[in-house]
Amino acid sequence: MGRKIREILLHRHDFSIAPLTELLLFQASRYQHVETVIQPARAAGKTVLCDRYTDATIAYQGFGRGIPLEQIQGLNDLATTSLKPDRTFLFDMPVETGLVRAVQRMALQPDQPREDRFEQEAIAFHQRVRDGYLSLAKAEPERFVILDATKNIDDLHLEIQRWLRSWVAE
Repeated sequence: MGRKIREILLHRHDFSIAPLTELLLFQASRYQHVETVIQPARAAGKTVLCDRYTDATIAYQGFGRGIPLEQIQGLNDLATTSLKPDRTFLFDMPVETGLVRAVQRMALQPDQPREDRFEQEAIAFHQRVRDGYLSLAKAEPERFVILDATKNIDDLHLEIQRWLRSWVAE
């Protein structure tokens, strides 16, 4: 069900999605993911890695769309039963570079539905999102690791492996 909701959110449609509707749909998808994937994996003693989590909601719907952060935080807490990540990798790069990469990635998958609703947003929106992520990282430096995502993928991979090994050793 969470994937179906994300499909609605990520693909362009002939209808618009109001910012609050967008927020609530993301929260519904997240709750489903926490309940059916994250919590069972944690209960089994597994390590869980997520592509995006509550920080994305704060960055996109809060900083990007302008929904008050305290409202988003309350919904994040509800949708996740206040479950926060131990660590967060923030892949940072200039907005223009990220958008070019997103379009290139989509072009490599012509047989897949285009997840491009957000890529259609103005540069100013994406800059607010990036600034939001950096603000979150500054507020919680013990949780965030900011990575230079302009590096090549092999170097980033090695850097992430080093971080993961150091955390396991803690």
